[in-house]
Amino acid sequence: MDYFERAQLLRGELIENRRYFHENAEVGLHMPKAKAYVMKKLKEYGLEPKECGEGVTAVLGHGGKVILLRADMDALPMSEESGLPFACATGEQAHTCGHDFHAAMLLTAAKLLKEDEQSLNGTVKFMFQPAEKAAGI
Repeated sequence: MDYFERAQLLRGELIENRRYFHENAEVGLHMPKAKAYVMKKLKEYGLEPKECGEGVTAVLGHGGKVILLRADMDALPMSEESGLPFACATGEQAHTCGHDFHAAMLLTAAKLLKEDEQSLNGTVKFMFQPAEKAAGI
């Protein structure tokens, strides 16, 4: 598989996922919308996601060496002034730290790797982490 070419074909879906997280920004440890969205998407991609506290994990591959791919999902407790049509509707949280894109990129990586799972020599673990910035809130 040409991963770059396949990623280009998934560009629209990546943007859609990023905008979902951006518009539905959540702060802190409890992130029910983000968690449910990640679980749903991973299932659509053919993975078997597991809840890990307030986060989500998934695994694919065939044993052997293991690599972990991790993404933060939390936003910051601040208003967004971008004027974007997909800005968080509450006006109280904003993905000004890029975690919306982190989570969207990890979903895309999970889809790509699942599609080519038979050729992997090892195991890939995915972790979608909430509350990376919770200590400062």
